[in-house]
Amino acid sequence: MTYFYNFETFDITHLADQFRDKKIEDLFRNHTIVRNSMGQFMEITWKENFSCNLNLTLSRRKLLHNLKTVYFIGENIERQLNKKGVKSLYDLRINLKYNASAHHILDLIKNKKYDLLCNNRYIYDLDVAFCFDKEEFLFLDIETLGLYDSPIIMIGLGYFKNDKFEIHILFARDLEEEIAIYEHFKTKILPKFKCLISYNGKSFDIPYIANRFLYFFDINPMIANEEEPYERSNTKFHHIDLYHNCRRKYKGCFEKYTLTNMEDKLLNLKRDNELPSGLVGLCYKKYLEDSLRYVGLVKEIIEHNYWDIYSMPLILQKLLEA
Repeated sequence: MTYFYNFETFDITHLADQFRDKKIEDLFRNHTIVRNSMGQFMEITWKENFSCNLNLTLSRRKLLHNLKTVYFIGENIERQLNKKGVKSLYDLRINLKYNASAHHILDLIKNKKYDLLCNNRYIYDLDVAFCFDKEEFLFLDIETLGLYDSPIIMIGLGYFKNDKFEIHILFARDLEEEIAIYEHFKTKILPKFKCLISYNGKSFDIPYIANRFLYFFDINPMIANEEEPYERSNTKFHHIDLYHNCRRKYKGCFEKYTLTNMEDKLLNLKRDNELPSGLVGLCYKKYLEDSLRYVGLVKEIIEHNYWDIYSMPLILQKLLEA
């Protein structure tokens, strides 16, 4: 269920008054101003040392034990084979009926052909996480001015570098800075990674970003050149959507599968900030009207986006271990 907020159901007065008359640059000393051919924007950076040892080999181990990936093996046959001691794809190599298909899947696993593996109906995006190094993961989350083609005001990014998890928030201090964020994102960020990780990003964040790329540049850098840009939003990057994996792995365990609820119930993590996501657009509009008076609202938006990125590798770790 989607919840809608307004300033009558959530009081913003204390958030606005606490930092009134300060500048956003003063509230985040860990910022830089990034300039490129399209303009400039603010980038805010954190380097985290939290314990998140992603064991990507767990996904490979689980895949090797998923006999259903072999043609003509369903749940019933898998159970029968398990009872006979056939526990992994390796065991099927000597089975006359299934050995050819088993060898094919094992070949794809060995060579980390994640795109071909994902053509199999029994293999999910998370199952091929072992095909990547953790430094090839790009965690991302966007904040927008509203729905349906509104500007993106913030792109939150997270990635592993030198054994630290870095969080970078690309923030448009006014709407004119939005295009400079996209220029930076497509030239400086996307080429460094092979796999996107999001929370419901397949349905929202990635199509939304693709649409804004098309609006400003008439190209979408997340698809191949020969593909129709209005038909696809991403084909270049593997994409692990944590939302759909949480719903599948923990089906029936939770009342809601929102990111904040999974942080609470799955990670036992409580956010330091309190702004509901439904108020992001309204708060940013207030900031545009009077930046000094409402700078505290933007501080809340930035911290909201920070926690969205912070929790995703922790949820990924839980999913790999589940």
